[in-house]
Amino acid sequence: MNLAGTAHLAAPPDSVFAAICDPATLLSIIPGARSVERAPDGAYRGLLVLRLPGAVGEYRTTVRLGDSDPPHRTRLDGSVEGSMGAVRGHADLTLQPEASGTFLSYRGAGTIDGPLARLDSGFVERLAQTLIGQGLRALDLRLAAAAAAPTRSNTPALPATSTTTATTAPSSTAPSSTEDPE
Repeated sequence: MNLAGTAHLAAPPDSVFAAICDPATLLSIIPGARSVERAPDGAYRGLLVLRLPGAVGEYRTTVRLGDSDPPHRTRLDGSVEGSMGAVRGHADLTLQPEASGTFLSYRGAGTIDGPLARLDSGFVERLAQTLIGQGLRALDLRLAAAAAAPTRSNTPALPATSTTTATTAPSSTAPSSTEDPE
């Protein structure tokens, strides 16, 4: 499976990079996320609950940032594992400043194992692109809200790192969209 895409985000690269490293932000933008924590070894671990065609269930995820040059680029290496199978892969993110904020581009590749591997590869790629698109739109909205909110001059809107665990209660309104990506 190969994925690539771009997004325009209405925040500067340093704010975007800080947000993608913050467990509370990740929890709020990743479709189906129930918990996200930054472990002592620097990895991000979480639990996703998906109710999507062909991918229903709970999935444990681990992601590590590597080869980073904050706030310009980073590489994500990770895995998602559950009863329906596993996905392992990597993605390279590039953040470029632009007049209206940040131009984010990503390119990644992954392998799918287990029952998920029996699904049509085009369907799986469209599903992944849809989830990524939902997450990036949620990130843009969160960054815009943080920029619009009055903050104390000494308090950053989004922390660059966090050692706390972010969790949310399961809801009956988990994402169920399989719309085509933009």
